[in-house]
Amino acid sequence: MLPLVLSAVSVFTAAALFVAGQMLLGTQLSLGLSAAGFGPMHIGLVMMCYSFGFMLGSVTGPRLISRVGHIRVFSAFAALTCCAALMHSLLLHDLLWALLRAISGFCGALLLIVLESWINAHATPQARGRLMSLYMVNYYLAGAGGQLLVGLYPPGDHRLFAIAASLLVLASVPLSLTSRPAPALPTSGRLAFRELFRASRISVAGALVAGFAMAAFYQLSPISVKGLGYDVGTVARYMACAVVASMALQYPIGRLSDRYDRRRVILGIAIAVAASSLLAATVGQLSLAGLFVASMLFTATLSCLYPSCLARLNDRTHGRNPVAANASLLLCYGVGQCLGPIVSAAVMSLLGPAGLYVAVFVVLLAFAGYSLRRLETANTGVDDQQRYVPMPSLPTPGIVNTVPAGDNKP
Repeated sequence: MLPLVLSAVSVFTAAALFVAGQMLLGTQLSLGLSAAGFGPMHIGLVMMCYSFGFMLGSVTGPRLISRVGHIRVFSAFAALTCCAALMHSLLLHDLLWALLRAISGFCGALLLIVLESWINAHATPQARGRLMSLYMVNYYLAGAGGQLLVGLYPPGDHRLFAIAASLLVLASVPLSLTSRPAPALPTSGRLAFRELFRASRISVAGALVAGFAMAAFYQLSPISVKGLGYDVGTVARYMACAVVASMALQYPIGRLSDRYDRRRVILGIAIAVAASSLLAATVGQLSLAGLFVASMLFTATLSCLYPSCLARLNDRTHGRNPVAANASLLLCYGVGQCLGPIVSAAVMSLLGPAGLYVAVFVVLLAFAGYSLRRLETANTGVDDQQRYVPMPSLPTPGIVNTVPAGDNKP
């Protein structure tokens, strides 16, 4: 296992630099727009453009990588996202920042395809799960580190943009200098939406809801916390704790998901996320400690929803072409990401900072009701279930090529 980890050091380092830069930039932009006087709805529309760009990148990225190669694509788009980060500091204009967010999202999709394809290509079947778990720890810790950097300078300070840009462009150095061969990109299409919906309606709905809640939280929670009167340092610590909490329940919920009917686990996750968002909308508005606890419970449970839905989809498709299943479900997740910030920002405009958590509570409660209804159909035998694959879910899940162990040749 150690030689395998050492061989992936360059990928882990590149991922850490990229995630830290992106998380720093995203929170900095939300706070910067808020400090400039933009309302939650306006900020939500600007920040949503990242998810739109990510969706485009996930569709066109594989074709581009197959033409010029992994390392060239990673280096080129790491440089482009660095330029986008720097251009934010030149002019504070909502339309310009919206365009730059879309460019950053497009680049982010391609960079994640390269990173996670690289890990999957070099992992042996026996060590893939452990290697992905280490990748997740690296991913979340880097995200938390990026959030803590937000508190170094006031919102909108050009030095924060420079730090974010430096981290993003430095991410290209480890892969550019690695001696490891680049992976071959799997040639796989996507499942048609009709086939996807027929295979698992609860997975489609769950992916939409997970994208909605995740994007709403990560793009608007800095504004929500700032609106309660806390300083930027508190916001940075709050976001860092929320990111670290995202990996707390991945393993235990993954075990439950493999042992019991996956739909019951998804229902339990939905109820837990709804309860924690309600807690944040009530107790969290009165106590900083309550807000921290509620939000950590929120991200810990929410981060398990998308991979559980993906595992359920693979159950229903019997593990055939998991890359296509993942790519298709990712698009559903992306649609939810586009809707989350807009809807939640509209509710925040009406209810104030608590509106973010109220919007998420209503959506998750509706999904829990739908999941309960789906349980009325015949139960799925646990023996027929595919293995749960933990994966990052900051603010966009990684494009993990979940190739069945028996089909992968190390």
